[in-house]
Amino acid sequence: MAGRDPLFPNAWIVAQREYRDRVRGPLFVASTVILMGLAMLVALAPIGIRYLDHQTVTRIAVVSSEAALAASAVSSVDSLLNRPPAGGGDAGWQKPFAIEATDDPARAEADLRRGALGGIMIMDRSPSGQIDVTFRTNGTPDAVRSQLIGFAAIAVSIYDWTASRTADVGRAFQPPAYRVDGINGATEGGVALDPQQSASRSFLGIVFVVLLFITIVIYGMWVATGVAAEKSSRVMELMISAASPRQMLTGKVVGIGAAGLSQYIAIAVPALILVAFQDRIAAAVLGPGWAEGAPLVGLSPALLAGYAVFFLLGFTLFALIYAAMGSFVSRPDDLQTLSLPLSIVAMVGYLTAIVALGGAGGAWVTVASFLPPFSPFVMLARLMVSAVQPWELGVSIGLLVAAIAVVAVVATRMYAAGVLLYGQRPGLRAFIAAARGA
Repeated sequence: MAGRDPLFPNAWIVAQREYRDRVRGPLFVASTVILMGLAMLVALAPIGIRYLDHQTVTRIAVVSSEAALAASAVSSVDSLLNRPPAGGGDAGWQKPFAIEATDDPARAEADLRRGALGGIMIMDRSPSGQIDVTFRTNGTPDAVRSQLIGFAAIAVSIYDWTASRTADVGRAFQPPAYRVDGINGATEGGVALDPQQSASRSFLGIVFVVLLFITIVIYGMWVATGVAAEKSSRVMELMISAASPRQMLTGKVVGIGAAGLSQYIAIAVPALILVAFQDRIAAAVLGPGWAEGAPLVGLSPALLAGYAVFFLLGFTLFALIYAAMGSFVSRPDDLQTLSLPLSIVAMVGYLTAIVALGGAGGAWVTVASFLPPFSPFVMLARLMVSAVQPWELGVSIGLLVAAIAVVAVVATRMYAAGVLLYGQRPGLRAFIAAARGA
């Protein structure tokens, strides 16, 4: 041990220097402020959602050929869905649901499809006296609202049974036949999917969205790291004299993107082959009785094509931004701090897609499926679990392509300015100056 320098004093000096250099940098301050604002917005998001729900009144129509059943259903659904706050202290509280009976099923159906109605409760009576209830909704079949409507159907059946006891004492109680018909459920060839296929689509949707998020972030960082490494090694000075910034940026995105795509194909193709033949593998390994139900249902070539399109477009959009970001970094160590806000943007799209896969989110999910950079994640999720109109898919892809064209122009000019910035930390002023030049 004699003659060796003590470990901890020197390590402490290095730690102090690294901490001081990071904290005093303008990039650290700017990213901290941005992340603090995002964290506060996330913390306040539930309050905003509650405020929007408080200001929105959802209409539900009740359709029945019997006026008594319709009136009983309106009363039961109203009592279940319009529950006042505990304690009754909110003097300004108003009912979030408007329950109304209607004798025009065609108009109610049209209102449901254009979003003016949140659901239609259709009530019929079978020859045996059993009440048959169908709840048509533009949400998911397992939503809380659908479950509450099912409870209301039971309440209506009990009331109808007790009211008829005086006329028919020997009549036994029959639970209602209740089913939920989601008009926006996923379809295949124009045919609604069965419950097994819908569950499989939800699972596959989670897998696809997670893969999309991971690959975009990882391969985007590859682009940024490649640019930063060439700049720190001074190779960029030689390359910028031999090619234009637009050519270099395009080459970076295409080359690294092709390498990432090759890796992704090498990983995905064997997995897809195993999925396609897993029933035969199960029969060979476990026996014939274990083969049934092994393969995943709901996976189609159209979904694989949709995933490929949104992967390529999403990667291109993020890779251009990552490349411009990497050009402002003099040291590769600064990439982690600089890439964090962009990763959070991708995380917002990922979390919104998870919400969409669960059938929640409402109008925000629909809007986010059209807005780059969230649309690659959210529209893919909607394709997996709901019925997406062709024009919606076309608009989403068109807006994403337009965003890529705009970002490509701005990123090229920022890249041209950033690769020449040596010996300084990537501060906020440099970004603003490059953006103004773009």
